[in-house]
Amino acid sequence: MLNRRHVHAGLAGFALLGGSLLALPGVASAAARSQSRPHSVAGNQALLESQLTSRAAELARLSTDVTGATTLTLAHTAALKASIASATSNIDTLIAKVPHDTTFAELKADRASMLKENRVFAVLAPQVFLTIEADGIGAQVATFQANESSLQGSVNSLVGQHGYTNALHHYVAFVKAVNVANEAASNVTSAVLAQTPADYPGDTGIFVRSNRALLKADLALAHASYDESVIGLASGGYTGA
Repeated sequence: MLNRRHVHAGLAGFALLGGSLLALPGVASAAARSQSRPHSVAGNQALLESQLTSRAAELARLSTDVTGATTLTLAHTAALKASIASATSNIDTLIAKVPHDTTFAELKADRASMLKENRVFAVLAPQVFLTIEADGIGAQVATFQANESSLQGSVNSLVGQHGYTNALHHYVAFVKAVNVANEAASNVTSAVLAQTPADYPGDTGIFVRSNRALLKADLALAHASYDESVIGLASGGYTGA
């Protein structure tokens, strides 16, 4: 699953929502708006250049995260890379153009393009982090589901022994937890990847709900992992006492 260090590094300045798994947009653009803009063309130009540079750096980090995410599906990798490439092209074009702007009108238009056509921090970053996390959970769910048969065999082998009742209890809990994780995470990527810069700020609610769903799935997998380990202990005679 996604390294939480990457989450916090990639979304520095974002607010944590109710103990949620991932950080979601509080958004960098909001922080930028809170800055007092200079009154001169040159001052506005320098501020916009700085904002573009921060977005270029974020896009590079996002690209690295996607490349390094070993559990991303091929389709999701392609979708994220395409979005990052498009945003990078737009930002690079603005980086080349803004130094040559000579009026407030030009700077205003370029700032609007930077924000509304890309939404690097508010939309693209959550898409990357949530998709990586969802696919990581999906991979873990698949691994656990593949283990169900062997775990059931381990439980059945304990019939008549002291550890049987405890093992059976944890096997039932294991299956339930894996199903909960699968159901919670299964629809996240389709909802998240469907969002576009034009949807902002309406897509924020999608990201928040997806974040909560992944938190639920991650907690369920933690319970499943515990149940799996207890079944192994039961094979050695552990009764839960």
